[in-house]
Amino acid sequence: MTWTFEKVDIELLDNLNLNSHEKLLYILIRRFQNCKNGINVSNKYLMRRTGIKSEVTLRKYLDNLTLFGLLARHQPKRNKANNYTFERTKMQEIIRMNNGKRRRISNSIKEKIHNKKLYQEINKGTVININNKVR
Repeated sequence: MTWTFEKVDIELLDNLNLNSHEKLLYILIRRFQNCKNGINVSNKYLMRRTGIKSEVTLRKYLDNLTLFGLLARHQPKRNKANNYTFERTKMQEIIRMNNGKRRRISNSIKEKIHNKKLYQEINKGTVININNKVR
């Protein structure tokens, strides 16, 4: 077994706003900074290496790292590895893309919930469906 070391800023270790999982995630992702093809790390890899059991929790921790301006991530396709960056100019672009994507997802979920509630009320008879009513 060969030993390697990662340099970590003492400010990261002393940061009281980040929990231990967030610090570990940052260090794990930072390891790939010098890869030729960029930083492409899957959620499964990060979960396996950190012991995080839930993807929701992992996303929450990664969002906190983004909020503090330590990194930015972009998922190009579903079930593909995320792209991470530490460069400030790329971070702003990725954050803008993610905000638009999250807004579209949120609106789509809200619309589905609204339609489901509407159909339930129509089936109960409390709301009259005027689209199918014959004049």
